[in-house]
Parts: sequence; structure tokens; C-alpha cells
Amino acid sequence: MKPMPDADENRRLGEIETDKANKLPPGAARKHHLKKARDHEANAHSNDWRDSNLHAPD
Repeated sequence: MKPMPDADENRRLGEIETDKANKLPPGAARKHHLKKARDHEANAHSNDWRDSNLHAPD
């Protein structure tokens, strides 16, 4: 099983998908890349939130 990407990696992947979408004409392929970019950003936000709540109490 491959490891899950961390928040920074998800943001990087989201930027790549956005760049790919910006190079495409309007249509289904562009929408697909933009959806993947949004999903990566959402995963990054989720990972940040999860990681911030996993620290040991002081």
C-alpha cells in the first residue's frame, strides 16, 4: 500500500492539476483537473487540521 501524501504534497499536486487545467480549453477534461485540484486542497486542509490535533498536551 502506498503512503498517503502529506499536506504540502497535496498542495503541490493541487497546483499541478490547476496548471494542467489552465492549459486546456473549456470542457470535461478541464473540469476533471479542477476537481482533482480541489480534492487535493481539501485533503491538505484535512491533514493540517488532523495533524494539529495529534500533538501531545503540554
